[in-house]
Amino acid sequence: MNRWNNLIDLKSDSAPMEVINQRILSDATIEGTNLIVLVMAIMIACIGLNLNSVAVIIGAMLISPLMGGIVATGYGMATYDVPFIRKSLIKLSFQVGLAVLTASIYFLLSPLTSPTDEMLARTTPTIWDVLVALCGGIAGAVGNTRKEKSNVIPGVAIATALMPPLCTAGYGLASGNHTFFLGALYLFFINAFFIALSSFLVFKVLKVPPHGNIAEAHFRKQRLVLVTLGLLITIPSIYLAHQTVKDALQEVQVKSFIQTDMQFEKTSVVSYALKDDTLTVDLVGAVLTEEQIEQLKTAMSHYHRLQGITLSIIQGNRNLNTEEVQQLINARIEKQGKADKEASYKMLTSKYYPAYERAAADQQVIQTLNSQAPLLFPEIQSVRGGTLTALNHSKDTKNGDFSYDRFIAEVTVTTPLSADDALRLHDWIKGQVKMPVVMNVQTSDTPSEYYGNGIQW
Repeated sequence: MNRWNNLIDLKSDSAPMEVINQRILSDATIEGTNLIVLVMAIMIACIGLNLNSVAVIIGAMLISPLMGGIVATGYGMATYDVPFIRKSLIKLSFQVGLAVLTASIYFLLSPLTSPTDEMLARTTPTIWDVLVALCGGIAGAVGNTRKEKSNVIPGVAIATALMPPLCTAGYGLASGNHTFFLGALYLFFINAFFIALSSFLVFKVLKVPPHGNIAEAHFRKQRLVLVTLGLLITIPSIYLAHQTVKDALQEVQVKSFIQTDMQFEKTSVVSYALKDDTLTVDLVGAVLTEEQIEQLKTAMSHYHRLQGITLSIIQGNRNLNTEEVQQLINARIEKQGKADKEASYKMLTSKYYPAYERAAADQQVIQTLNSQAPLLFPEIQSVRGGTLTALNHSKDTKNGDFSYDRFIAEVTVTTPLSADDALRLHDWIKGQVKMPVVMNVQTSDTPSEYYGNGIQW
């Protein structure tokens, strides 16, 4: 038993109580150096959030002095020093107010007004943030009470991220976005409370002496207050965690449904969005029939997480040009913190849709040729072909652009055509495709890989 006690012993290398008390008082001050560092941390965090720069945000976390006031509050609770707790909370409130106000002014003046992924990440706290704050608070309190300070404190500052949520709340205040403001403040409050609580627990394990004579009733009242606050703060985070897991699992099944059940030969999915229990899917290409749409709805109902979700199909006309397709994408794809994926969709659609449109037109032409050519020329067995692609080099473009300037037709015949029939067939195909034609005629019994042998010259 003694061996196990030694493994988790916090007292053997702890600093004297006088040293711990001095450290707490020093870290909790809001004057002089700490105030200057606080303002600099606020500005760095705002810039990092504004530019979506993780490295800059981490820098703000490392230099932020907010941890001092929170740990001091936990220390005050452990020593049952009500005046000290009151002073610590007043100092912490001043730091929080200064951070939110400064951030609001920054974002009001900043020309970059769009929310970034780093901001979005700090608006929906979950139970995992509670666990991080608890673990970080314990590690920070342990590190702060050692004889020699270690690198624990910087790690805790990064893990618990106190400054970025306050600056995100400032952005919400400046932009009038209540979701950002309340969500970010809730994240900060989770971090602050559970860091203070875990610090309180560490200080109690170290048996810091109480300041003055404290009645047993006071101990019970404090424990009741801490437990009540802990539950009130944790319950919303559990609900948000449940929603996060639910949304993640639902997104996985939506992707599976799109990739498995919505693969069509002439129709492609441009974008999709799940919102308000409705899965909206944008399609380009051949229009789906009512029967196909009903089959999709039936297939979607087989996915457990998609039961009760309404499927809405937005179909574009197969004759849409590139500009109209781009407008469709811009109108339907909402910004959801996936800027790179959206840009990729738009770029790929603009690049490849003309080729897709040309291929769809070629398929229609080939169907027409195979149905009508044998009626005009009984010797014809089948027709294959497609549009030839040419690369036009230009001074304005580095790689050139593509054009479609002729059609190649491979005709298989049972017996060779006469030269006159071959000429008439060539002219007829040219009229169908409305572009110059390169024609190759092969006999079905002895086809040639290198030249046509189906014309009698």
